[in-house]
Amino acid sequence: MTTNKNYKQNYDFETLGKVLASPNKKKILYCLNYPKTPKEITIDTNLNFPTTSKTIKELEALKLIKIENKELRKGKIIKISTKGKEILKDLDRRKK
Repeated sequence: MTTNKNYKQNYDFETLGKVLASPNKKKILYCLNYPKTPKEITIDTNLNFPTTSKTIKELEALKLIKIENKELRKGKIIKISTKGKEILKDLDRRKK
């Protein structure tokens, strides 16, 4: 069995698999180059709002994004987490 030195022993392959299987999750992660509102994400990704909202909830549950002001009904600010940045690096390596 060979091991790839690019991956840590405790790398979260389950989360990676869920992101790889979902074009919408990838779109949202890639668009979060700076903190954005759900509406900005909807516009940037060209997804409809219900899909964006559902995917944001899924990404938050996977701890790939963080909602900074969750108590607000409107104007939530979403940013990518450290774990999300690691997943993006992995996705970028796969493009090469």
